[in-house]
This record gives sequence, structure tokens and C-alpha cells, in this order.
Amino acid sequence: MDAINLPTAVEPTTWFVVFNPTSSSKLLSLLAFGHYKHVSAFGYYQGFKAWLVCDAEISGLRLPLVAHDAMRAIIGKYTAGCTIVKFVRRAEPIGIAPLSRIGFFCVTAVKHLLAVRCNSLTPDSLYRYILANGGQIIHDTGNADYPH
Repeated sequence: MDAINLPTAVEPTTWFVVFNPTSSSKLLSLLAFGHYKHVSAFGYYQGFKAWLVCDAEISGLRLPLVAHDAMRAIIGKYTAGCTIVKFVRRAEPIGIAPLSRIGFFCVTAVKHLLAVRCNSLTPDSLYRYILANGGQIIHDTGNADYPH
């Protein structure tokens, strides 16, 4: 099957990755070792004046498209207690990193969204990878116990 290239103008290149110290599931909180228990991301579609939120939850993948004004009203609630890292999506294909395609959960969904090639399986390890590869913290929870 031949690859189909979609226009890059349709997809955000800059993403805001939300690292959450809590999870909606107690089981997932136990499985996600470390400080962060969940990760999601949102990016801006300038032509549509809307934000795409990518959130892989235990109940399924959510991809709401939120109007800019509505996002401004809910962003504080959506990111309360979280750390937000700004990251520019990679332009190169990710290929097959050994652990990049195991399962489909929040970490693998965000890794694929950002096109990063890493073996991260937990939100903490993805957080460290993104910071080491150009990510910029734009909002911090102020948790002095967690290294940045």
C-alpha cells in the first residue's frame, strides 16, 4: 500500500502536552509508576479557530474539536494541577521503535500524535523524553518534589 501524504496545513505542528498527576481510574494510577498518571495533548487549528484535544482514556479515544473561545473558558479546569509542555511535532516518520506500538493507551497515543520515537511506557518517561528533546514547560504545577 502506498503512503498517502495529507497537507500539513490541516494538522497542528505545535502541541501542548498535559501531564496529569491523577488518573480517572484507580487501576491505571497503580499501573502508571511515577508522579504523572495520565497524559493528553491539545493543538490549535488556526484556519478553524479551534483546538483539537487528544485524550486516550480507558473508555476510548476522545478527539473533541473545541472552539477557541470555549477552550479559553475551560482550559483552567482541564489543566488544573497539571504540567503543560509545549512541543513541536516531529516531521520525520517514527518507524518502529521496539516499544512504541505496544498497546493503545494515553502514552502511546500521545507518542504517535507527536511522532516521537522513544520507548516510553509511562507518562513520567515520556515527560523526560519530551523535555530532553526540545519540549518547553509553559505551565508547572509547582511540585518541588518532581525534577524538571
